[in-house]
Amino acid sequence: MHMRVDALADLGIKISIGTSDMVKYPFIAQAREFIAEKELDFKDIVDVPAVRDHAKARIRASFPNQPPLLPHKIMEVNIASYPTAIILASATEDSLLIARYALHEAKIIKTYLQSEKKPAIVSVVAKSFKWQVQTNPDGTWIHFENFLKNTSKGRLTQVSKWKLKNRALCKGWVQVLPEELSRLLQEEVQERIEESLNNKVTALPKEIQADVDELKEEFLKVKPQLEEKFDIGPRAEEGEYPPCITTLINRAKSGAHLSHTERITMVTYLLHQGASTDAIANLFSKVSDFNAEKTKYQIENLAGKTTGQPYVTYNCSTLRTHGVCLNNTDPICRRIRNPLTYHKIKQGIPVKNPDAKN
Repeated sequence: MHMRVDALADLGIKISIGTSDMVKYPFIAQAREFIAEKELDFKDIVDVPAVRDHAKARIRASFPNQPPLLPHKIMEVNIASYPTAIILASATEDSLLIARYALHEAKIIKTYLQSEKKPAIVSVVAKSFKWQVQTNPDGTWIHFENFLKNTSKGRLTQVSKWKLKNRALCKGWVQVLPEELSRLLQEEVQERIEESLNNKVTALPKEIQADVDELKEEFLKVKPQLEEKFDIGPRAEEGEYPPCITTLINRAKSGAHLSHTERITMVTYLLHQGASTDAIANLFSKVSDFNAEKTKYQIENLAGKTTGQPYVTYNCSTLRTHGVCLNNTDPICRRIRNPLTYHKIKQGIPVKNPDAKN
């Protein structure tokens, strides 16, 4: 089969990216170029309260019991508020706040991708991640490396249609339906957001630091709503870990990339089981981006170095939403709402109020 590169540009056709597209996908190159053309840099943001306020509103929307974020009437403010929010959230250095914001932002963009009516825009999003995308009369094709990278994690690993042996393959290119391309991009989007949020921010202008302190104070007030208490009973033996945790540990040991959500899930679970910071950090030693000092700092943060209480592992409903839950058919998984109680049922420990699947 003869393949040709999907190059609308080769045909002299220009893909029109409007400001509404940049609002939906603020990480694409066109959005960054748009901000550059407006000559709006970090120092200028200090003097643009509308951008700072909307950036704070983006983050607050991820707090418990908050209404959906309404778009700002000025498109430029919407676009510029995204990188500003990334800076503000990162600067809080609060792992739970950062994790919630990453999940919240990624979920919104996933919704846009799922409902996107313009295939050309999806192609632009794909190419913003340096994906190799081709089209021909038979459909859309992506390079097998892009396909494998995003089907070797989370729930996709358990679905037969995502296995390479079940796909049409031609000279290193894998055929995908438009909705499948969007689904694979969802994984890439969340990873991009999480990586951006993990960048350390220093030397903030005093106005921006005041915004960061304001957000930290507000989040501190709602944290108790997120810190659900569990009587986990005797600690679990490794053979009593739930399927999701066992899989994450094995992947980490093999050097596979774990998303931010997957890392937090594994680390918080192991902390509650009494694992030491060094032991958990060692699990990541084969991961390509491993940095011992940074890893230990993040684990200590999740262990509650500042609060005195480790963060609770995400509930199963959240793990299902973000593709971390792997075994909905496990009879114990179907009875619990948080991985921390899995081993109690496996050990036959009576539970006064058994968790019900929600």
